[in-house]
Amino acid sequence: MDRDPIAFTWRTARSEHVAAVGLALGLGGPLAFLALLCMRDLVGVQVHDTETAGRFLRITATLPWRTGDAEPFVAFAGWALPTADLVRVAFLGLAAAALASAGLGWAVARLCFQAQARTVAALHGRVTEAILRAPPSARDEARALAQILADMLGRLDTLFGLAVLVPALAIGSGILALILAALAAPRLLPTVAVGLLASGLARALIQRRVHDRAALRLRAGGAAGRALADLIRRMPAVRAHGAAAFERSRLAAKGASTRDALAASESRLAYARAPSTALVILLPAIVVAVALWRGHDGTTMPVEPGALVAAGGGFALAVLALAVTLRLRSIHEAVAPVFRDLAATLVSLEGRGGNRPGAFAALPKGGELAASGVGVYDPASGERLAGVDVTVAMPSHLAIVGERGSGARALAALLAGQLEPTAGAVTYDGIDLRSLDPAERASHIALAGAEAILIEGTLEQNILYGAARQEKPSEADLIEVLHLTGLDTFVYARGLEGTVDPNAEPGIADSIVSARHAVREALAEDKAARLVEPFDPARYNHQATVGENILFGEAVGPAFSGSHIAAHPYLRAVLEAEDLTRPFTEIGLQVARSTIEIFADLPDDHPLFDAFSLFPAAERGFFEDLVSRQPEAKGWRRGPAGQRDRKRLIGLALRYSETRHRFGLIDAAFEDRIVAARHSFARLLPQNLRSAVEFYDPDRLNPAASLEENLLFGRINGEEAGAEPRVRALVRRVLVQQGLESTVYRLGLASRVEPGMGGGGASLGENAIGSRERIGIDLARCLVRKPDIVVVAIALDDGKAAEIRTRLASLRAARAGRGLIVCLPSTDTLDANDPFGAVLHVERNTVMAA
Repeated sequence: MDRDPIAFTWRTARSEHVAAVGLALGLGGPLAFLALLCMRDLVGVQVHDTETAGRFLRITATLPWRTGDAEPFVAFAGWALPTADLVRVAFLGLAAAALASAGLGWAVARLCFQAQARTVAALHGRVTEAILRAPPSARDEARALAQILADMLGRLDTLFGLAVLVPALAIGSGILALILAALAAPRLLPTVAVGLLASGLARALIQRRVHDRAALRLRAGGAAGRALADLIRRMPAVRAHGAAAFERSRLAAKGASTRDALAASESRLAYARAPSTALVILLPAIVVAVALWRGHDGTTMPVEPGALVAAGGGFALAVLALAVTLRLRSIHEAVAPVFRDLAATLVSLEGRGGNRPGAFAALPKGGELAASGVGVYDPASGERLAGVDVTVAMPSHLAIVGERGSGARALAALLAGQLEPTAGAVTYDGIDLRSLDPAERASHIALAGAEAILIEGTLEQNILYGAARQEKPSEADLIEVLHLTGLDTFVYARGLEGTVDPNAEPGIADSIVSARHAVREALAEDKAARLVEPFDPARYNHQATVGENILFGEAVGPAFSGSHIAAHPYLRAVLEAEDLTRPFTEIGLQVARSTIEIFADLPDDHPLFDAFSLFPAAERGFFEDLVSRQPEAKGWRRGPAGQRDRKRLIGLALRYSETRHRFGLIDAAFEDRIVAARHSFARLLPQNLRSAVEFYDPDRLNPAASLEENLLFGRINGEEAGAEPRVRALVRRVLVQQGLESTVYRLGLASRVEPGMGGGGASLGENAIGSRERIGIDLARCLVRKPDIVVVAIALDDGKAAEIRTRLASLRAARAGRGLIVCLPSTDTLDANDPFGAVLHVERNTVMAA
């Protein structure tokens, strides 16, 4: 791989770079030449305003070897035009050149962007492929490669796109400037050449000094931050020993040295800018002096003003292109070392990945899985094995018995081909597993060796992760896998929290409404109607919060959701109209006071605080301050501060539930007032807010409510012991009878997974999926692919022996006639009535028996 970024982009996107340079020089050069000639003719008309005609685009040159009164060489005679027409044509030519240059610039920019995108994609693809093919032992090297790539792309700017074009433009514009100078007068040629050289050197010197100053400032900022951090660390000693004066002098001395260094850097930069400033003044004067020079005998003609303007324009273009080139050079200097590190690390990692041709077509369905004189080390678990000689006929069932850390998992990963042996080889029917493409090998020998690493997407996409090569499993097969891995309960619970869109699935929506009535009838038949408090427009629901009772529906969007509801002007207007603002404020104050008293001795991160507090730990200090300065709900502060306090307290009141929090703040009479506010809220709701709430309707599915709430059309009574499992068992029975159980699983599988987030509602975050479920997902990923051999290294090593035997029996029944290798914690989990084809014991990183 090329070690220089410019060479790499040239090899990767050569056609785009050639096209960009060809367009820029082949069309852009003539356009710039035309524009400058048009400007020359416009100026020439103004100078020779007494002449009635002139020539448009006439190109002549004084040849240096022709002396005396010899006529200049005419390269192009141009067109003779009246002065008025010449002005119009020259102006139109200048405008046309400008418009054409704009279009050409867009086309060239597109080509440069495509070149950069293609180069970055090629580099990213090569790095990705190297990481995908890297062995487990190269994990640190892969992480380093990813970090270097991120660092390089952060510094890249437009280097890949402009690295070839800009130097070519600088050369082309320099040649154009020299041509225009020669056309104006041969004596201008050395002046322009020296001016370009001097401008380039001055600009390069300035950029070098600017770079040095920026680096010094960065170091100075870091040093200042470290010094202050060290001062903060030493503050206890400073206070104890009265060493503030010493610290001031120490920091002042360090600051003085830093300031001196920065002052010296600024001075060097000023010295570097001095030549540039001088050139800005001297170059025009020198050019004008050379243009006006009449020779020793006074017969040399001065340069035409129009030609001088054209030469000056060409010179300005050349200086601009030169400045951009030098700017690009500084970017190249910053990126080149990182790119060299990237190239070296990439080549090293590619070498460790080895050659893996896709030879899976030769791998049979069955054969001997053998390890001969194998040594292996697992960097993830630290387990190692040496001198492993194992031969197992497949398809069969093999048990590897060994505690965690014994080497059993390393042996399982070795036989699955996921760990490469450091000595010896693992073969399947004589084929070395290292010679197979990893994806093809994983599709036939699957390893469930750890908790699943989640990806962004649905729960179903997480389970089908890696199954792209196989046909998508049917719904029945997928549900069978869920039962087999123990994920069925988890997915079913997620399905009950899912929502159904009646517009997209009207038949399902009608079936759910029918099932709602069937659930109500089943509850009555089971004498369990009291276990669910239904949604009744005329009654207060004790299982819901105050805010939910007023809303009597599900919020859609942010308007009435969460903490926004207390601040919404419409709800506040309803509370004012129903004379509930002050009572709600008093309830909120009492809730805040009681919460602070109850949790006074608990830290903010205590789980009980998160579970039962009506405000988050981050707001604890605010409410403690509010309660201390507002012992009673009277005498509120005026202005924005008082409004903020009342809004926060009303928010607490809206989140209050008498059934759950039991502060004794709401009686039957107040419940009636809340129900009256509910009716006012729905009746007076403006048209523009109708879509912000989906109200509960006994004859209609609520698309914003969960499936469980739609089926129950109410809330489970939290005051009844054992109500939740009893009600859900009854609901499940009704769903099976109504043929809706698969719908629940489908909604559960459609739950979103958001790695790195807490998750809630229809989304699942890292914390919402426990380790048992993640292990189940990893095993399910293996089973849905229906491989020839499944190696289970982690899923069956927790729980009691009887539970493991039950799960193991189900797994072995599902894998009957196909290969299965299972790690077990002890021989107690083996069933004597259903023996394995072979049992290996691993103790202290040694395979004991076969």
